[in-house]
Amino acid sequence: MKIKKFLFFFVHPSKYHLYRITINKLIENGHEVKVLITSKDVLEPLVKVENWDYINIFPEGRKIKGLPAKVSAVINTFRTLYRLNKHASQNKYDLYVTDDLLTITGRLKNVPSILFQDDDITSVPESVLVLSTATHILAPSYANFKKYNKKKIGFIGFKASAYLHPNHFQADKNVLEKYTLRDKRFFIIRLVSLTATHDMGKKGLADNDIEKIIAKLEPYGEVIINSERELEPKYEKYRKVVKPNEFVHLIAFADIFISDSQTMSMEAGYLGTPYIRFNDFVGKISYLDELENKYKLGYGILTKDKQLLFDKIDELLKTTDLKKQWLLKQSKMLTETIDLSKFMIWLFENYPQSVQKIQGEPNFINEFK
Repeated sequence: MKIKKFLFFFVHPSKYHLYRITINKLIENGHEVKVLITSKDVLEPLVKVENWDYINIFPEGRKIKGLPAKVSAVINTFRTLYRLNKHASQNKYDLYVTDDLLTITGRLKNVPSILFQDDDITSVPESVLVLSTATHILAPSYANFKKYNKKKIGFIGFKASAYLHPNHFQADKNVLEKYTLRDKRFFIIRLVSLTATHDMGKKGLADNDIEKIIAKLEPYGEVIINSERELEPKYEKYRKVVKPNEFVHLIAFADIFISDSQTMSMEAGYLGTPYIRFNDFVGKISYLDELENKYKLGYGILTKDKQLLFDKIDELLKTTDLKKQWLLKQSKMLTETIDLSKFMIWLFENYPQSVQKIQGEPNFINEFK
């Protein structure tokens, strides 16, 4: 096997989880891996733990205060490209792997790039910039990028398949002990800020919704709130400070997960925890449609259908053996989807022959279940 040089660039903690196992295996197998990141939430602390060779190209963060989101996004595009090109000009790589603008640098430097994208182009229309410049798009088989579908390397599964597949993750009950939740029924409310460019005009859970949700859940168990945004003081008693790498264990053991987050709703469903996703992205994201419509692991409810949110909570609370039912659904889903990290390691190590193999023998993907 030829030793390769890989450059990864990702800009969100969720992509750290997506690539973590793959990067560590590539390094273990003798490849040279460089990682570029930006300051975003807990991304850099997570990366530091891995002892990777990395550079934070935006230690100050990419947010520009005082500017409209769209203006800030345009400026940041040029700032990011400048810093990426500066690094790329000093180093040579066999393959770029990214979820962001490194695809453009790849086009300029004539280096092939693989873009991970699980959001349909209709839900994130600004992604056309990276979709059009990527050499390949690694995505769930059902994701729709319209005219860019010809670039797609489709896999059967979800982003969470890379780090929550049973080959890589087992929920740890000791985490329950740490947060005084062992042998308790508990429910998680996860709130996001909805401030990204693609979130403009979208709504999620409002404060008055939270009050009603708590009133419904509290008689049945403990309510935990995990929030990116500021909360009214009356909700602070429900906030539980949890280490980022331990929160997913709580999601796995929760009775119900309620959120306006896409990624964490997916994680809940993948782990066999009933979820309700309440935001204006419902019906626009294929991987969540797959979880909700094919595997029945969660419910997506639009903000205009607020009463349905409360009715669904009542329905789940009254369901006998709720968690047992969901774990049976999860088991079916796991038998039909792949270990994404196993697939990515093979795909990157054997590139470009691996792409030719998948394109010529689509059923070969089943070798990674």
